[in-house]
Amino acid sequence: MNTAKRSLGEPKMDPAVARQRIAGMAWFPRFSLTVGGLGFAPFASGTWGSLPPCIAVLGLVVLLPADLGWVIDAVLVALLAWAAFGCVRWTAAAEEALGIKDPSCIVLDEIAGMSIALLGLHLPLRSMAEAGSWSWAGSGVLGVAMAFLLFRFFDVLKPPPCKALERIGGGWGVLLDDVLAGVYACIIMHVVGPLAR
Repeated sequence: MNTAKRSLGEPKMDPAVARQRIAGMAWFPRFSLTVGGLGFAPFASGTWGSLPPCIAVLGLVVLLPADLGWVIDAVLVALLAWAAFGCVRWTAAAEEALGIKDPSCIVLDEIAGMSIALLGLHLPLRSMAEAGSWSWAGSGVLGVAMAFLLFRFFDVLKPPPCKALERIGGGWGVLLDDVLAGVYACIIMHVVGPLAR
């Protein structure tokens, strides 16, 4: 019996069924591909899977001293590397266990795309603001929210050649359409976004 349904993007599978089918995978690959279980969200799993880089960036904006702003891009590159490696290395095994290509519970590709969308932005650090000023918070949240919405827009819309990249087999196909959606979002953020350098 086929338990997969088509939603906006990837084939949607009942989260309980998906969780059961990939239970045989090793802990770390399963944790990575589903981003700690966010991929099992009952709706909009790709949206939930896109949030961790945004939360990490906003947390770093609050915590980092003024001379360590570069750490934000370093963390995003590390997230991108983890996501790219994980998608390419473990997706084929998950697809085989689940019985469908690019299942919605695999959201590690969203981490890659969202990390790219946020790369290189001029994020205002709290430590750089004048005492009592909250302008850093407003512009930081606005910029991250805009990058998030742009990435989700391009990830769902899949403008050329995203759809063609999706047809590549295994983890590369799962990864590359999100990478390109992230590149599109990043370009727009750097040209017209509120945090463009």
